[in-house]
Parts: sequence; C-alpha cells; structure tokens
Amino acid sequence: MYLAVFAMVLGIFLAMRFSSRVPRVITPASSIIALQEMQDSLEKENTTYKNKLAETESTISELQEEAKGRQNGLADLVSSVETLKKQAGLTQIKGEGIMIVLNDTGERVSNPNSIAHASDMRDVVNHLFNNGAKAISIEGAKKEERVTFFTSIDCIVNTVLINGTKIVPPFKIRAIGDREQLTSAVNDKVALKQIYDRVDGEGLEFHIVDGEEDIEITKYSSPVEIKNAKLK
Repeated sequence: MYLAVFAMVLGIFLAMRFSSRVPRVITPASSIIALQEMQDSLEKENTTYKNKLAETESTISELQEEAKGRQNGLADLVSSVETLKKQAGLTQIKGEGIMIVLNDTGERVSNPNSIAHASDMRDVVNHLFNNGAKAISIEGAKKEERVTFFTSIDCIVNTVLINGTKIVPPFKIRAIGDREQLTSAVNDKVALKQIYDRVDGEGLEFHIVDGEEDIEITKYSSPVEIKNAKLK
C-alpha cells in the first residue's frame, strides 16, 4: 500500500515538472517567421548604417573642400606676405642692374663742392626709382644699407648716415632694374645737373662701373617704426 501511494505521488510530481518546461518549437512556420523578422531587422539596421555612412562621407567631403579652400587661402596669404616683404625690401634680391660709384675728389683741395654729400645720394636714389629701379642699396667701407621707404639718408658735419649707419666714401650705389633704362637715367646730365657740374668743375667722381651687370642687393635690416597700424 505504501508503495502504491509513493508511486502515485512520484507520478504527480513528474507530471508537474514536465508541464513547467518551455515547450519546444515543433511548428516549422514559427521558425521561418522568426528568421524573417530577424532578417528584416538586420536589413533595417544595415540601411540605417549605410545612410549614416553616406552622411559621414558627405561631411568628410565638405570638410576636405573647406580644408582645400583654407589651404588655397593660406597659400595666397603667404604669397601676398612674400610680395610685401620684397616691396618693403625685407628680402635679399638679385638681378639685372647697374653699380654707380660716387666719391670725393681725389686730386684737388677738398671743398664743399668736391665731396659727395648725403643730398647727392638722395638725388641719385630718387632719380633711379623714378626711372624703374626695383631695389637700391648704398655701400661704403664694406657696410651696405638697403634703401627702402623707411630709409633716411642724412649727414652730420662730414659723416653720412644711412638708416642710422655711418657710411664713408667711396660710395657704391647698386640698383636693380632694366640696365639700359637705368644707364640712360644716370647719364642724364640735365636731371643730375648739380652732380655733373661738380664732376666737370671740381673733379667729383660719379660714374657707372663697367662689367657689373648681375647685381645682388642685401635686405633691409635696420629697425622699422610702424605707427597707427591696425589689424583687421
């Protein structure tokens, strides 16, 4: 009797145990539907990723074009700066041109008309610039000074100061530009009458040096004072 009761209780327990398990998928249609849903989900995700990738590629292309524009703008800016530096005389320059010697009288008694003055160099420099000179420098005692918009050519008693640097004769004036045009300008005895009158009357030395056609001119190296400048 006890065995019968035990067997009955065991049967009920096992029946309840198996009935609580998750049922197995035994219908093929249910599996196909689940796979179809998974496929649809994956396709939607794939489409979303493709759209995001396309947006990212478009953004990258826009950034690349913007970068190219900035690079081109930067290149233009660098080119403009280099041009301005050349115009301001802040770079060394070499090219076709002439070299002129201006010196005191060597054989006669020194007097105000037989020595080279700062005013003579100012006249020559202005005349050269007016006749196409692109760059000019003045050298004396192996000291060469670039003549620019900032340059001052002055004298204190018998001392000539160019850009604040003491220069002594003989003075070598170098000018870059069309050689024929500059030569014609220097030989113009009407435009440079005060100098040529003293060349003829006092023996002042003033002439173009033969064989000096490839001219090299130093850059401006003296302090630059800038007033009322604004950044935009």
